[in-house]
Amino acid sequence: MFAHKTMRFVRAPDENVFIPPFNLIEILFLTLPLEWWMDKKTYERINDIVMNIIYSPLLLVSAYFEMCTAKEIQENRSRGDDDDSTFEEWEQLQHEVDFEADGWAKRVEAAKSNLEEDAAVVEVRKLKEEVEQLKMLLVSLQISLGVNRSETEGEGNSNQ
Repeated sequence: MFAHKTMRFVRAPDENVFIPPFNLIEILFLTLPLEWWMDKKTYERINDIVMNIIYSPLLLVSAYFEMCTAKEIQENRSRGDDDDSTFEEWEQLQHEVDFEADGWAKRVEAAKSNLEEDAAVVEVRKLKEEVEQLKMLLVSLQISLGVNRSETEGEGNSNQ
């Protein structure tokens, strides 16, 4: 019981995560040579500096593209046009795809998780249903074998 209570709080660290292929830099140049002996605060500071150096060019490029798109949308709005005047390939083929006929809508609905309920609660409910089915199966087995229910209850009480 104690292990169960402690295990639910154990999770993978999700801070200072390097995306591939930069995780190789993290492993080869930060984690292996530095983390095991360096003070945690110093290691985290070095890790932040390396992340800033690695991700700055990517963030600058994405900011540039976002700025160009925002400028285009602003120009379209000033002319009274739709926000985005370019049609992507998936938008052009949208009328040709029928998700209902292909069965994708049902697959997506079946795979969609319910975010309003905790996963543990859902699993406990399933387990409860399975236990009820098992009880019904045992009762039907007792009936088919001709075992009287009071006899089995009496045996359980005498063993205690």
